[in-house]
Amino acid sequence: MKCNLDCSYCASGLYNGHDNSTKHPSLNACLKSIDFMFEYVDLYMKTKIRGIRCVVLNVYGGESLYHPHIVKILEEVHNKYKKYQTEWELTVTTTTNAIVSEKNLEKIIPLIDEFTVSYHTENTPKQKEQFQKNLLTIKQHNKRVKCVVLMHSKTDLFNDANAMIEWLTHHDIRHLPRQLDHDIIETQFNYNPQKVVWFKDFYQSKTYKSTQAGPELITDVDDNIDLADSGRACCGGRQFSVDQNYKSREFSVNNKFTNWYCSVNHFFLYIKQVTGEIFTNKDCKMNFDANVGPIGTLDQSQDLIAYTRQNLENNTLSTIQCKKSKCCCGMCAPKSKDLSTYNNIMKKYQPQ
Repeated sequence: MKCNLDCSYCASGLYNGHDNSTKHPSLNACLKSIDFMFEYVDLYMKTKIRGIRCVVLNVYGGESLYHPHIVKILEEVHNKYKKYQTEWELTVTTTTNAIVSEKNLEKIIPLIDEFTVSYHTENTPKQKEQFQKNLLTIKQHNKRVKCVVLMHSKTDLFNDANAMIEWLTHHDIRHLPRQLDHDIIETQFNYNPQKVVWFKDFYQSKTYKSTQAGPELITDVDDNIDLADSGRACCGGRQFSVDQNYKSREFSVNNKFTNWYCSVNHFFLYIKQVTGEIFTNKDCKMNFDANVGPIGTLDQSQDLIAYTRQNLENNTLSTIQCKKSKCCCGMCAPKSKDLSTYNNIMKKYQPQ
């Protein structure tokens, strides 16, 4: 949960974006989590058709590369994967602000397959310089890298983000401008109409080829717009197909799925190491009882393994029904308003 930045739009506290009052998890605890994660996802991989048995392990925080044992943790990820390497493909990625020393970055780069780097406009000029230098280093090592540019609602910082987009374009680094996700009451992060037009033009550009106008926009008392509560793009830059039209390509869609049936547990797993809680997903945290909460704990992880194995083998695992007011990470998991349509969609991924 620790982070070396403290951005105003990233809430602090144990169940928010970062919490610098906590200690780093111990190395031993982290290694035990890797064992559990691999054993757990292996159960789901067995239900999928061979061509899509792929696992992405995303190491993040807080700031993932800030952990004092991050190199050893990443080394052990590769060692522990050997047991499963004939069963499914593993991609190791990290979500990082890239504010890390050159010495540590050189040790980390060989152990990461893909970097998702976030640019935060509230950083210092020195941090910005380090950020750009590290991005070029990652690219020079021929690693897959994309930069998520957080578009701040303040005009000067919005312009700074635009300048970073120009720099990324110049250096041919894949990038994705993204709105700020925040609590609905924090209206200072809402966007004025001119910035909303900027987002709309971006979503409908030749690059993203969105075929619809996008979700309905919701204004606040100052006529600014809360994009976080109006709709959302995928944080990985993926496009969506809607209404089972697999030829459609939507970049930003409505993010309201209350009471929809969702496959988030088939595509996500989230470990909150500092508390020992196991969730289906980082943001939604929906469980099998139609509640927001963990599906298990690390100290009783084998109980969760046994429960999951039995229900997957018997095809008796409950389908998650969303109770959240909006969706963030996890939007790309297939979902439907009714259970029969959901089951039909899932045959595409799990024919049994």
